[in-house]
Amino acid sequence: MKQKIKERIEEKPSTGECHHYWVIEVANGPTSFGECKHCGVKKEFLNAFPDFNPLRRSSNPLALPELPAVEVDKGSKS
Repeated sequence: MKQKIKERIEEKPSTGECHHYWVIEVANGPTSFGECKHCGVKKEFLNAFPDFNPLRRSSNPLALPELPAVEVDKGSKS
């Protein structure tokens, strides 16, 4: 029995047409460099959001919020 073999020619798309598959180095510092697996474009990535840092809160996360004062009606039975 004969088998048909198809040759696959790998063509790298131009930079504008590539759907990037980023391979990013391990996080070590504020930024990491990554390279597209398909086209080889290199880019710098942030390792964290610059405005969001849950470890640097100005308030105590265990502190309860202050509740407004409530007057109790003495004639109420509930």
